[in-house]
Amino acid sequence: MAKIDIIRNTYGGLEYLLNALAYVSDDRALYRSGFGVDPYDYKKAYNQMLIVRKWFNKVSGNPLVHIVIAYNDQVKDIAVAAMYGQKCAMYFTGKYQVLYCTHLKDTTCGSIHTHIIINAVGYQSGQMITTGYEEMAFFCDYVAKVTGQKCWFYYDNKAIYNS
Repeated sequence: MAKIDIIRNTYGGLEYLLNALAYVSDDRALYRSGFGVDPYDYKKAYNQMLIVRKWFNKVSGNPLVHIVIAYNDQVKDIAVAAMYGQKCAMYFTGKYQVLYCTHLKDTTCGSIHTHIIINAVGYQSGQMITTGYEEMAFFCDYVAKVTGQKCWFYYDNKAIYNS
């Protein structure tokens, strides 16, 4: 079963965005890529996201959505996990700037997992991303189809089984 953690912190502002981009761009980040941002220079990616936010005059509030998808132990190959991560990140491309990477197992997450950082402001419309229960349930269903794993996700600190 894949576990999806949807982190929708509204504190920390733009510094939180910079820190999240740095985190998914550090030495542990394997198969790093993105859409609408430079995936190899987190400061440049930050500035690219900031340009969109400033263009639409939306520099306050929640700057990002951070999603972590932890795959079950049947996913042992980092390349397979990276392919899942890319397909899952594609769910948000076309509307939002996205930076993502895949990490090997660690002591915090415990399994191979993918981080997806999404600019909360759409680059074409200036619309803020909607991360309500229904939207994230649709995303969870999408992840289940991509990975072939049943999914459950953390939403507002509650674990919700889906698919």
